[in-house]
Amino acid sequence: MNMTHRSAEAGSLRTATDTQAPRVLRATPPSPKRTLRASAMTRRYSTMWLGPTGLIEEELRIAPAIPLFEEAFSALARGSVLATEDGPVAVEDLVPGMRVITADERVETVTWIGSMTLFPASAEEAHKLIRVTAEAFGHGRPMPDLVLGPHARLCLRDARLRARMGIEAAYAPIAGFVDGVSVIEVSPVSPVSAYHVVLERHGSLKVGGMEIESYHPGEGIERMIDPRMAELFTALFPQIERLRDFGPLCAPRLTRFEVEEMLI
Repeated sequence: MNMTHRSAEAGSLRTATDTQAPRVLRATPPSPKRTLRASAMTRRYSTMWLGPTGLIEEELRIAPAIPLFEEAFSALARGSVLATEDGPVAVEDLVPGMRVITADERVETVTWIGSMTLFPASAEEAHKLIRVTAEAFGHGRPMPDLVLGPHARLCLRDARLRARMGIEAAYAPIAGFVDGVSVIEVSPVSPVSAYHVVLERHGSLKVGGMEIESYHPGEGIERMIDPRMAELFTALFPQIERLRDFGPLCAPRLTRFEVEEMLI
């Protein structure tokens, strides 16, 4: 089986023959003679991760088209610009090994990037993007308009959090802020790529003046899903051995309903 590796330091591209036994549930990357096809119940997920030797590895997999999986691949729309140690970088140009600057000014290494395709409303697998208009959350938040994937969570810092829950910050699904005026659901007119990013330590990505949560499946997720499904899901993240290796969340999460209730 052929695997593609890229050097995280030099950014060069080279092809090597994988002489080791293939990973359980690993899908062979597509070639001109073979294409991975998704059914109505599955979709194609593209992953890129930092291997143990420092090389970047890439893979395309077929996996269930359910929220558990899709949430790991659809927070940032193509064109979203992240703050990195080397300056602003569009998410489609980000590669594992790069170091991003988090909202609390930490510098964290990107260990995994996932992407999937969102289809237009006319397609059977229609998804919505969410457009956050300029300064919808205050001065420069965002600036300019920011288009997010349907499963993005932003870091909310609000006096109402302290009053109601006694916490300073929490991650809230952007879908809970949709009002049809400043935060709007939009349907892509053509297929568009959406992305998510895993950091060495969980935190908030700086994206267009907003604080967007890096991907984390949630603490204790391995106890909430069927073992076979957990095995298939974990296989999407070759940089870890177990889901608990994602570590702790750096802030609690709110549900969409908690957000909507707080905004009343």
